[in-house]
Amino acid sequence: GEGKALAVQVIDTGCGMSPEVLERVFDPFYTTKPAGQGTGLGMSQVFAFCRQSGGEVQISSTEDEGTSVAMLLPIAVPQVDAATETLPGDVDGPASPADVLSILVVEDDERVLAATVDAVSELGHSAVACGNPLDAEALVERRLAEGGGGFDLILSDVLMPELTGPEMVAQLKQRWPELSVLFVTGYAGDASEDAAFGDHDVLRKPFTLTALDQAIRRRGEPRAEGQRLAS
Repeated sequence: GEGKALAVQVIDTGCGMSPEVLERVFDPFYTTKPAGQGTGLGMSQVFAFCRQSGGEVQISSTEDEGTSVAMLLPIAVPQVDAATETLPGDVDGPASPADVLSILVVEDDERVLAATVDAVSELGHSAVACGNPLDAEALVERRLAEGGGGFDLILSDVLMPELTGPEMVAQLKQRWPELSVLFVTGYAGDASEDAAFGDHDVLRKPFTLTALDQAIRRRGEPRAEGQRLAS
């Protein structure tokens, strides 16, 4: 009935977490693992999934004893024929041939890059992976030289070694000012960092496939003054 929820609980008897680690466990990109052995996205994605489903996640942990994670998800009561009605928030499906975009995905973390390319492809678009922002200019040049008309969208991480996303975009726009850009970041940032995005749209990590689809459909449209960042 209305108000009922499904509880999914996972309990382990591992090393547990300290109060300091537990406090940050849902922060995007926060990890206690050595460099290269974790992205810090797992628990933040669990949190996002529960919140976007109208539920919540509860976690408790004691060092040297273990951890308990419980997801509380509302039980949906269908009001329409699922075969004929699209539920709110559903992805519209793969893009039609006329709407297929060529997207350059720039991300220095290999696992996140692969996952993002897969998500873009699942939405029906053509994705080209770029693991180093210093290589982006050459990839744009190659695309144009091949006669493909260039990239419709640059989907870029923000904080990367050697060159940040905004710095890379600034360099690219000196040569190709018409490029459309979508920044993806897991950091809330401050006003100065937000200003670095300029008029480009920003998608916050962790994001759902629906949020990515909506952001891509905007194709990097300039954000209106005071518009809330995509999430």
